[in-house]
Amino acid sequence: MNEFMMTLHLRVYDAVMALRRARLRGDAELCEAQAGEIEDLVEIAARHGIDIDGGYDALAHAGV
Repeated sequence: MNEFMMTLHLRVYDAVMALRRARLRGDAELCEAQAGEIEDLVEIAARHGIDIDGGYDALAHAGV
């Protein structure tokens, strides 16, 4: 895995973890922001031909 791919995967992971924390706190505004960040990262991955597991996208929309 090259550095770009690893960084992208780590950023998605961090954003998903932040989304989960925001959901636990009941912070709807932060949930929306984190979901948007995840969507942006998945779009960046797609533009570069990087297969990001669809599970990230499902997590981004859960409970928002």
